[in-house]
Order: sequence, then C-alpha cells, then structure tokens
Amino acid sequence: MALDCARTALRVGAENVQVACLESEEDMPAHDWEIEDARAEGIGIHPCWGPTRIRGCDGKVVGVDFVCCISVFDSAGVFCPAFDRSKTKSLDCDAVIIAVGQVPDLSLISGSEITVGKYGTVEADSESGKTRTASVFAAGEAVNNPGSVVEAVASGRRVASAIDRCLGGDGDIEEQLIERETPDQYLGREEGFAEKARTEMDKEILEKRIKNFSVVEKGLTGEAAKEEASRCLQCDLRLLLSCPTLPPEKWLELNEENIASIADECEGVYQLLDENRKVIAIKGTPTLKRDLMAKLRSPGAAKFFSFEEDPMYSKRESELIAQHLAIYGKMPQGEELEDLF
Repeated sequence: MALDCARTALRVGAENVQVACLESEEDMPAHDWEIEDARAEGIGIHPCWGPTRIRGCDGKVVGVDFVCCISVFDSAGVFCPAFDRSKTKSLDCDAVIIAVGQVPDLSLISGSEITVGKYGTVEADSESGKTRTASVFAAGEAVNNPGSVVEAVASGRRVASAIDRCLGGDGDIEEQLIERETPDQYLGREEGFAEKARTEMDKEILEKRIKNFSVVEKGLTGEAAKEEASRCLQCDLRLLLSCPTLPPEKWLELNEENIASIADECEGVYQLLDENRKVIAIKGTPTLKRDLMAKLRSPGAAKFFSFEEDPMYSKRESELIAQHLAIYGKMPQGEELEDLF
C-alpha cells in the first residue's frame, strides 16, 4: 500500500518521493517488481526505519525523524517492533502520507443490526459469511484481514454457496461454460523445461508513465503469451493421479533394548500403543529415555512405542494430539491418558 501511495504521489505532481518502512527490504510487504518499478521511477526506499517525530514549523510539516528498527516481530511472531535508539535519520519534506493499512467503509451498515468487531471488520461466520442480521452475508476483506485476490475470490465463492443454500438451493455454484475433455496424463519429456525463464512484459517508458495513471504493463503479445503458457506445469493433472502408497507405520516393541537405543537426555515426544497398535498416550518430555524406561517398568497396556527427537517437544506434542483428534475424533484412550494433562 505504501508503494502505491508513493507512486500515486509522483503522478499527481510530487517532485521527490521517499518511502520509509519498519521492515528490511527482504521482508517488505511488497512484490519485488513493485520495489523495482518504484526505484526505476525515482522513488527512494528506506527500509528498517521507524518514525519517531514529525517536525513542523509555522504550522507546516518540514521533516520526519526516524530511528533504526532492528526487528518487527518478537519470538512468538507478534508485532512488537524493537529499535536501536543510537541510530537515527531525518528526512526533510513538506507532506507526509501515513500508509499503515486500510479498513472497509462500513457507512452502508451504519445503524443496522450488523455488528463490527474490534478490528473494524464485519462480524460474520468464517465459512458461510452469515452475519447476525437475517439474510445478510459478508465476504472478503470486509470480514477478514487483508489478503490476496485469490483469498478474496475463495471467500466470495464460499458465501455465494451459502446464499444459494439459504435460498433453497444445494449450494452448488459451479458453472461449466465449455465442454471439458479428460487430459492425457502422460506429458512426455521436454529438454530444458526447468530452465525456461519467465517472459518479460513490455512496460510503458518512464517519462510517460510517471505523468499519468495509464496501465504500466502493456501485456504480452500473442507469441509471448504462448511462450509463457508453455511454462505451465499442468498442476491440474495431480487430481487424476492415484494416491501414493504410504510407508508402514513406525513403531518399536516396548523393551529395554529398543529404549536403550535412544540417546541420554534426549528431548522429544513419544507415543505409546497397545497390543492392537492403537495409540493410548502421546507425551512430550525433556527426558525421552528415562520416561520410556519408567513406562516399561510400570504395569500397563503399552506394548509398543514410537518417538521423535524434538527440542520443541511441547509444541510437537500438541501437533500430534491435534492430528490424532482429526483422524479418530477423540483423545488417545488408555491408562496413560493422565499424562496428557
């Protein structure tokens, strides 16, 4: 969004446009081609800088002060910028555009029973898009956080299907505009296919494009479009492939010899299985070997076990339990169940 604002400012008469952001250039929320196009148009980009003060004089903006941003998110992935206060920078300017995101215009629903969440988006069911007001549905970025066009289309399709069911239909919104033929699954071999480069699209020359809002990308010629289409991997054919044969489930007999093969003071997660190879316990521990040896010496239904070394054993334990619930619809059953809590 910031680069869109910067390129727009250039087109409406700004002589010098600079963009500053918290993220490094590698982590900027922009495509590489957007950054390249902005730079080509003369826009300066200053990654890893956060604003601390907008300076003014006689009621007018005269500059912005920045401090170096050393990280944008904390170890848990939560937005929590950290700064090196010893490194600063200032930019002189006569206008500032703050581009920190966008929100939907909800004036249309003002005064209605439709509720708005704390993030300024419409509250609706995540699957059907149904709001608290009867027969009113919402989709796209008006409900979810900003995302891609693909995500917006997918959201719209889910809601359209839900609306169809609400109106008495079966929810099937598929349309077949042309007769589909079953493709040949055998593609053959094309030498050099993996090295085919993306076809470059012609763009409007800089002198012209920065003076108006005409489309920058001119599109592909017929021959160039065919060349680009030849890079298609035909991913749709994957739907015609049979499921792969999975390897057999890995487990070991619960005995001293097998447990002894585990390294001392090894962190990870183990699963205990009964004589029918049914999982009866899933446990993360900083001492795999010691815990399994204790299970061997205590009476119980466990006859087999499997284990994974993982320093993030609590996280992996939760993942395995979630997988078990998804497959069997219930927690592992057995006398070791108390270990899960």
